[in-house]
Amino acid sequence: MKMTMFCKPMTFCKPMMQAAVLALCTTALCAVPMMAQDNPAPQQQDQAGPQGGRHGGAGNEEHQIEQLTKKLNLTPDQVTQVKAIDDDARQQMMALRSDSSVAQSDKHAKMMAIHQASQDKIRAVLNDDQKTKYDAMLAEMKARRESREGGQGGAPPPPPQQ
Repeated sequence: MKMTMFCKPMTFCKPMMQAAVLALCTTALCAVPMMAQDNPAPQQQDQAGPQGGRHGGAGNEEHQIEQLTKKLNLTPDQVTQVKAIDDDARQQMMALRSDSSVAQSDKHAKMMAIHQASQDKIRAVLNDDQKTKYDAMLAEMKARRESREGGQGGAPPPPPQQ
């Protein structure tokens, strides 16, 4: 499909690129809890090396930091703090994924709690203007995620009965 229907050939379509970048960031921020939910408990982890063979994850996280820096105009000090928050959240999630003593349904809830705590910590680092923009970004990501999930919009399905 040619891009000529949206912009002139060989020109930079800034709004389209911004939308694509935002969609990518949305997917990245939502992917970690979703992957944790779908991952079965590893049993041969000790000799298998890195979990699930996930390589290159740091590049995606760097991209997220870069996008937050651009969209929120983060200071170098804020960038350092946000990176530390992301690293801490990633380590907590990796530890939770490898913890076979936690039930899968509990893992999802704990992953979501880690994700929410990470967002709250990032929000605490921001100034008032940045908080407004960050909240708008999160709301837009949530709306896109819900529309991708079939527009259910209502309450999530009840947990499975045991």
